[in-house]
Amino acid sequence: MTISGNLRTMPFPDLLQWVSQSRKTGTLAIEGDPYNKKVYFRNGLVIAGSSEDPTEFLGYYLVGWNHVGEDELQELLDMQEQYNTLLGELLVIIGRLTRDDLMHILQVKTEETIYDLFMWDEGDFRFLENILPAKKFQPLNLPVDMIILEGVRRRDEWLRCAESIADITWVPKLVRAIDVRQIGQTELGILREIDGRNSIEQIALNCRIAAFHVMLFVFQGLSHGLFETSPPDEGESEIPGFSSRAWRTLIHEAELLLESGDLGGAYQRLRDIRDKYGDHREVNELANGLERTIREAVESLDLDDDMVLKIAIPHEELTNVFCTPEEGFLLSRINGSYKLGEILAMVPGNDLDKRVMVASLVRREVVKK
Repeated sequence: MTISGNLRTMPFPDLLQWVSQSRKTGTLAIEGDPYNKKVYFRNGLVIAGSSEDPTEFLGYYLVGWNHVGEDELQELLDMQEQYNTLLGELLVIIGRLTRDDLMHILQVKTEETIYDLFMWDEGDFRFLENILPAKKFQPLNLPVDMIILEGVRRRDEWLRCAESIADITWVPKLVRAIDVRQIGQTELGILREIDGRNSIEQIALNCRIAAFHVMLFVFQGLSHGLFETSPPDEGESEIPGFSSRAWRTLIHEAELLLESGDLGGAYQRLRDIRDKYGDHREVNELANGLERTIREAVESLDLDDDMVLKIAIPHEELTNVFCTPEEGFLLSRINGSYKLGEILAMVPGNDLDKRVMVASLVRREVVKK
């Protein structure tokens, strides 16, 4: 069952309450500008959330909270694919996180993804009943009523803070002495990070807390004349856990492989890009453009479904050809009588996967038309 609408007519808190009271299981997908988000439920409880915003990726917290370095995160993402395990589980296995650390990060990540939705006044939504991600994830069980209470409070406070502070990229500076005996440990930690250079976002990362708490503390200090704030320096800064260097390198590698005629290698890079960064809109758009180029390269070979392919090299030399198990299976079906369409129907995978494989074998002159 799919229910859809817009947050203009059904505000987000009401939508959450409906899911909770109905004890729904499924996915709430919300399209916004510039990011889309999804919240996953089981029996009315929040079990996970996902977002296209890179500041709501797991890597943002892992790198930003200094659990791993930027380069190390890329290595861990490769290991995750190699061992077919969750990134968080991998960090627990190698001893970089305790189980409690992991669950805390996942809860903060999920809650921040949801709390931001309380600020949305519009956005198309769909609730997909009994549909949850096929990809493995570590489930939480967060009660919706507590999320609604905190989300409504945060919206009110955030709007009040925004009257004095544009956003979390602004930099606070202490201008008057503070009696530290009057503040708690969390606030004391925030105060230690206020040096006239760190932004509100960076302070939150250094303290391993949500930016909202820093924003509120700075706002309260502004009202008492304790702080001044200034806008950030010009220039785009890197987002922790989302180094553009890493994904742009993969895209460049794919483009070079395409130029050299290695369709299979370029397509594998495309799959790597989507596996690691596919939740981000800009990367997705570039990946879609790369896919179109690969598809055009395949179509330029005129591989018609009615043609009969042949092995282009002596059969005794096939054992010397490096190929994947999927390519080996495909080659075993080329016998001089099966048509291409019939062979593709026997091979597992989606249509583009299979056609890239055939095109790659043709380009490598292992197969001929």
